[in-house]
Amino acid sequence: MQEKDFLVFLKHFQNHTKSSQESKVLVVLDNHSSHLSVEGINFCRGHGIILLSFPPHCSHKLQPLDRTVYGPLKKHINSRCDNWMKTHPGATMTIYDLPGIVKSALPLAATPSNIQAGFACTGIWPFNRHIFSDIDFAPSQVTDRPPPEPSTSAAPTPTVASSPPLAAFYYLFCHVV
Repeated sequence: MQEKDFLVFLKHFQNHTKSSQESKVLVVLDNHSSHLSVEGINFCRGHGIILLSFPPHCSHKLQPLDRTVYGPLKKHINSRCDNWMKTHPGATMTIYDLPGIVKSALPLAATPSNIQAGFACTGIWPFNRHIFSDIDFAPSQVTDRPPPEPSTSAAPTPTVASSPPLAAFYYLFCHVV
């Protein structure tokens, strides 16, 4: 996705949600660079869209629907596929059979209680800054890189203060929402 594509999405999203300054909506993002354009952010500010972006390497812990809806959805789809094969012996399942299978599985997984549980277990709502410890994000350290060493001929490179992996996320969440 490019920045301009994300802006097209935001306009489509706003048109369908009817978000406004009086009726705000939250959009949870995965920290992709296409989500960071001045034009997109200004559009959101003007139309009551609150952007909440996860820090890098944290989406496996922080995406509410991944945590509580998509797992059960996969299980229900697999069960429906097994049932389809039993009721259609010798037939080959095609892409035309999948919409009916998903249609019957989705309401079982995307329940209000599953969706609410996703926001609770990620600490987004109700807000819980202590839901994760630093050890939960240790796998991301293998891809972290130290700041580059400053060259002697150029101005010194500012260093980033050490902080818990989620500190910036929680700071933004508390001050934006």
